[in-house]
Amino acid sequence: MIIFIGFNRQRNNLLGYRKHPESPAHKFKTYNWLFRTAKLPAATYIFTMIDRLHVREKRLAGIIYRHINAAGEGFRALNDPAKAKNRFGLLRSLHDAGINNFDGYLASDSPKPEQFPVFVRNLSVSLPPLTDLIKNQTELESELARLQEWGEPLEDLVVIEYCAQPYKGDYFLKLSTYRIDDQFCLDLFIYNKGWYVKWAGPDIAPPNSSLAEWNMLQDNAFVADARRVFEIADIEYGRVDFSLVDGRPQFYEINFNPQFTIDEYETKDPQRLKNAIFAANRRIDAMKTLVHASDRPSINNIKDHEITAFRLRPWRNYAPQRY
Repeated sequence: MIIFIGFNRQRNNLLGYRKHPESPAHKFKTYNWLFRTAKLPAATYIFTMIDRLHVREKRLAGIIYRHINAAGEGFRALNDPAKAKNRFGLLRSLHDAGINNFDGYLASDSPKPEQFPVFVRNLSVSLPPLTDLIKNQTELESELARLQEWGEPLEDLVVIEYCAQPYKGDYFLKLSTYRIDDQFCLDLFIYNKGWYVKWAGPDIAPPNSSLAEWNMLQDNAFVADARRVFEIADIEYGRVDFSLVDGRPQFYEINFNPQFTIDEYETKDPQRLKNAIFAANRRIDAMKTLVHASDRPSINNIKDHEITAFRLRPWRNYAPQRY
């Protein structure tokens, strides 16, 4: 059994996973459930959306993570809430390690980026950038003042140096690698004609690109680079998004709760359909390795004064029902 721990509104990210005919058995539970339940069933627990937790929620989830991993055969937890890096922490660490050619800055630190252009994103949610590309320091300070006046807390904003270039013609490329415990899987490519690349359908791709994509999927290209990024991030399950700049991987973020979509199967390109099926099957095969037998059906949850508060005094909860 696999148990995903996350937020109610993120359940739909697993629709493609559920549609796959060979997906292993799973349940989706909330952090509210995790903090209230007296028993933890034997399973592999995947902690998702860690970057959106309150610090006290991270503390409790981190203790439960350790409790599960100490329980023995049939009990496993992935993504340590006490260690996993958020967007800013990852960008700064990758720059310091010499992996990325660009850096990120907390807006609350009155940043003075070393290179422009830059753009501004939220730190705690995966939403599109809040600004266009910003050309200089004066414009950056004006944009941050505007965002704060509009109601955006500066401590939840990160300033990121722009680092992208077209891949083929005027198409920009987003590559992704999934980490599923010790398995790493390059995913189907995503293309767009703007620098901020989002999924826009399976047939948005440069002409005659699907065979090269197949070869890179077969080679599981850039897996060594992706492995190092996940290790620096202290993240055991997720999807890292990156692109190529002057032929070198540049890593942008790790999504803790990636979509297991199979909408790519609707493509009209036979080779790309083959690519999509191969990538989806490899992900599911990796998920199968997370299922382990246990001679115990469950273990007791931890004892903690804040856990007691969750169970007996819901008006004091840190984890509201939106989770």
